[in-house]
Amino acid sequence: MKGFHMSRHWRAWGMLLLLLLGAPAVAQDVMRGGMLGLPLVVREKGWARYEALAKDMPARFVVRVGATTRHEGQPGRWLDLEVEVPGTGRVLIQFLVVGAHFKANNIPLLRVTMPDKTQREHRTPFKQGPALRSDGRFLQKSSQRVADRLLEVMEYSFPGGILAEWSEAVPGLGLIRVNGADSFHLVDFGVGGDPWKEKSTPPIFPAPPKKP
Repeated sequence: MKGFHMSRHWRAWGMLLLLLLGAPAVAQDVMRGGMLGLPLVVREKGWARYEALAKDMPARFVVRVGATTRHEGQPGRWLDLEVEVPGTGRVLIQFLVVGAHFKANNIPLLRVTMPDKTQREHRTPFKQGPALRSDGRFLQKSSQRVADRLLEVMEYSFPGGILAEWSEAVPGLGLIRVNGADSFHLVDFGVGGDPWKEKSTPPIFPAPPKKP
């Protein structure tokens, strides 16, 4: 993403952008590593909401499974990443993925839409820059309770001391947790509805009856 200026707020979650976006301009400054080339979980109208703890502030982001399309004769699908940037608003990053895995050579087109609706489009965004690796090593399979659901989870290790947990039940990237220099984890996931809407906590005691 040559020429894409990284503000102070963006740099607070640069590691997150590297893992999910893999932008060479960010990668050179933040971490020598690569994208996680794990399989996409394609579920119509599916979404997953995550939380990351950056050095300066927490960051929330949503991954949505977008629409299907064709690019230069190849079938593809949009994967939408919406990030809540403090002091800026929600930034939308859309990846056109033409393969089954989220990795550099499967993304021929990328769009960034700012809160003021300004949009930039980048063709072959990962053609240049440092090599982006996706040589994850499978470690183990386990069952975990995530967002009130019992899921089968696969754990992988990646270069740079990164550990990732993945499940085919989670729409989009399938990620449950990524641990490394900076970490993020899944908060909730589903199909349809508003992914940004927090679940309300039920009252401990029943509400008193309404007076006539």
